[in-house]
Amino acid sequence: MKWRKTITAVLFAGALTSAACTGLTPTGAHAAAGEPYQADYVYTDSRTGEVFFNVYRGAESFVVFRTADGEWMRLPDGIARLWSGSESGCAFLFAYPPHPEQYFNACYDAEADEVVYHTEFAPSPNGKWGLKIVPYYEPFDPANGQTSYPGSIIRYTSRTIQKKETVLLRNNATGEIRQLAVSTNAMPYYWLADGTLLLQKFSETDRQNELVRINPATGEAKRFMLGSMRGYNAERNLLLYVINEPERRLRIYDFRAGKSRLAKEGETELFYPETEVSREERPEPPSLPEDLDLDALPVADTGIRHDYAAVLTLDGADVQLPFAYVGLDGEAYVPLKPFVARGWTMRQESSDGGHEYVVDTGRGELRLNRANSISLNDRLYLQLRLIRSLGHEAELRWLR
Repeated sequence: MKWRKTITAVLFAGALTSAACTGLTPTGAHAAAGEPYQADYVYTDSRTGEVFFNVYRGAESFVVFRTADGEWMRLPDGIARLWSGSESGCAFLFAYPPHPEQYFNACYDAEADEVVYHTEFAPSPNGKWGLKIVPYYEPFDPANGQTSYPGSIIRYTSRTIQKKETVLLRNNATGEIRQLAVSTNAMPYYWLADGTLLLQKFSETDRQNELVRINPATGEAKRFMLGSMRGYNAERNLLLYVINEPERRLRIYDFRAGKSRLAKEGETELFYPETEVSREERPEPPSLPEDLDLDALPVADTGIRHDYAAVLTLDGADVQLPFAYVGLDGEAYVPLKPFVARGWTMRQESSDGGHEYVVDTGRGELRLNRANSISLNDRLYLQLRLIRSLGHEAELRWLR
């Protein structure tokens, strides 16, 4: 669901306060006219034809752009810099103050002239899926070597803390977000030519890396082999990898032939194509006119839009959720924070060397620990069934 505010002064009202608190010069407090500045070309939006530049002048930074009609303008104060790295067609931005919602990314949509807060997923080559890897920390019991998920009842802040990563898959047609895997090691991946996902994760059983092939439509995961990926050539459908041997010799698996062999000399170039363009071949980037009066430029009437992940209808009222997902256990997990903002209360109670969270919904209390909830960094997620167990009517609807 998309929510847009249209009064720019309201949208960026917090920028000046935040800048003062952090020691940054707000973009509204312009340096003296004629002061030297640096302007870096960022990108040209293919949809609008607008050309964007990051401008640095003294301690301030802001964004200037040229419209398709040749008019020069500025983006509103508070948008300090742009990057063109987003694969969604929305340019990443640096703004202050940052948005408080977990996993919300900020980007600028030139076509809509909006700052968009949303959760960024890396798209699959066919555009049907989005992938997000979230690192987090959680307690585990080294005495029994428990690292699997879901875990037994280990209290929050008890035991040893370890870093983990979880992989989340978004169905771009329905908006549903599902958890695919959890590992104590980094999980690189490649989308294969047939649309399946090849994921590298650490096998707790074999104590080495394994490659798992996942069908995104069903979530079915099967071990492909024990080994570590080094590259993938999508055009030829070839995988470069090594197995757990002292020499770590490079091997190639041909998905079309279904066979594996040692890599020959020079074949690694198939997996690391030359992307660097020589300086002579690079076109001259656009630049700002030397006589451009930066302080006289009109400011765009940019709005802000929030693209939420889901809506939970709770006892007849809609609650917007910035993030939610279906876990490996098949349970839907929703963030607690939006409900606390609506009047639910939460307290900590000591238990077994750590603590549990006790949540009062107004109809009863829920006791949260690792058996029925998960703490992803600074947010607590609980199973939706717990809310229903107290008699609440709760229906989760995914948003596209």
